Amino acid sequence: MEFSRYVGRAQDGAKDLLLVIGGDEGLDDRVRQSADLVLSLSKMTLPHRLARVVLVEQLYRAFTILKGEPYHK
Repeated sequence: MEFSRYVGRAQDGAKDLLLVIGGDEGLDDRVRQSADLVLSLSKMTLPHRLARVVLVEQLYRAFTILKGEPYHK
């Protein structure tokens, strides 16, 4: 729900979103410090391709919530 609110504020403000997925060693501190928001998909290390799928699913859910469709758990 919190992520959908963030996406909604960005959408309302016509703000571009740039999503970066770090590698197994994480991201350089400069990248993290320049970010408006830092998310964690899991405390576990995920394969890069799986992390992309999880992020796309969360974006789908965020837009579903913003459209007022029921949120299933």
